[in-house]
Amino acid sequence: MAKAKKTIQVQRIKDFANQRLNSPNLTMEEKMGIITMIEHVLHGANCYNGYMYTVLDADGSAPRLGTEGWVNRKYF
Repeated sequence: MAKAKKTIQVQRIKDFANQRLNSPNLTMEEKMGIITMIEHVLHGANCYNGYMYTVLDADGSAPRLGTEGWVNRKYF
């Protein structure tokens, strides 16, 4: 008998990624890994709807690549 295939909802993965991306306990490298993973999942499932930064630079602009603010984001 074939083993049943198990799946997880993309929304659950996205919620988990959003929660972890806003955690102060992860390094920037760990967050970059989560970003790579969630973007791959969302694009693969045709569910990518963009993201927003949760921390802006002091002047209100989007954070620069390589800064801590750049990895603090929320996916839609």
